[in-house]
Amino acid sequence: MKKLLLSILSVISFSAFSQWSTTTIFSSGEDCFSAFGKGLASDASSSALNATSDDGATWGASNTGVPASGLSFGTLNGSTLYAFRGTAIYQSTTGNNWTALTTSAIPGSDVIKSMATVNGSVIAVTNPISGSGSKFYQLGGSAFSLKSSMTTTLVTVIESMNSGQLWAGTTTTLNLQSLDGGMTWTAINGTLAPVNWWDKYTLCMGSTSTTQFFGNYGGRMYKSTNGGATWTGAINISTGTTISISDIFILSNSNILVACDSGFYYSNDGGTTFNKNNLGLNYSNGENYLKKITATANYILASTGNGTIVRRPINQIFSGIKENILVNLESKVYPNPANGFAVIEASDLMFNDKCEVKLNDVLGREVGVFEMKEGKSNLNLENFSKGLYTYSVYNNKMVVSKGKLVVN
Repeated sequence: MKKLLLSILSVISFSAFSQWSTTTIFSSGEDCFSAFGKGLASDASSSALNATSDDGATWGASNTGVPASGLSFGTLNGSTLYAFRGTAIYQSTTGNNWTALTTSAIPGSDVIKSMATVNGSVIAVTNPISGSGSKFYQLGGSAFSLKSSMTTTLVTVIESMNSGQLWAGTTTTLNLQSLDGGMTWTAINGTLAPVNWWDKYTLCMGSTSTTQFFGNYGGRMYKSTNGGATWTGAINISTGTTISISDIFILSNSNILVACDSGFYYSNDGGTTFNKNNLGLNYSNGENYLKKITATANYILASTGNGTIVRRPINQIFSGIKENILVNLESKVYPNPANGFAVIEASDLMFNDKCEVKLNDVLGREVGVFEMKEGKSNLNLENFSKGLYTYSVYNNKMVVSKGKLVVN
């Protein structure tokens, strides 16, 4: 009985002091991302781009090569992160030392709205500064070229969902689907037929292995378990005007993070139900207006409307989750010991096109990053010293499997 009472008191005490905390502030920062084992945060109106390697406890500049107008994060393809501003696209393999790619095919009258990776290809979508008609560009080598265009539709966001499918959210027709990497598009909205413009305006998308989600400008989030044939409501914060669902982050098949104008929502059952948890967020200075949301190994990070970056331990939201809770997929490496090369295979990956393997030495230093496709990664070890290494398999930026490798 004493142990039970102590456990109850511990839970009450833990809950009472579990809340969001402010971790850093920009002048008008509105974006955050996780890659390379770091959290990244960007100020949309200046060159400020910071990184954290300790889950948001401390931050430092990571903006070498970033233009004065700042960057918005785009997409992670293998070991390369892409970000954009205006008609310019930059890449980095560390979260720092950004270099510009060739985007001369994108006219100066357009601006980049969103980026995604589908089937190993990087796609960017643009909208005109005035008028209508979106264009899709594909990266080939170090340059982007036009892939397809639309005459009237304005695309707000693109996302790779259901492995190999590219989806686009728009301002007027809800969602479009492409099965050929953005060359052709089909409206996939089931029976949804919103009347108000703000409910037609899609802002964000995401998917688990079984369920797709999208959120709109009118404060509604919908889900589909049959590839978009039918959609049902998941969250509704609408007041009849424009209360936005602004970002969706899939932490795992079960755990989903949502940022919106009334704070933070989450699901721990794959999207069957959603709950709200804003303890510690402050409406008076805009912290409740969450714009982007992501997760590092142990913390949830969110950017807000006033430039504040807030954070909260993952295990305060999803009870019992720690860094290693996501290390639950089977993987194998062969040959082991290895000499010159090795292969790592992982089973049951949720996102086949968002995978990589990172190799660390016995001191914990990251010494290599390798692309993983279809659950397999080929490691070139010719320049590696003999010794023991550990590897981590990343799926959608989260560690899902770990192991050891001996190089001899």
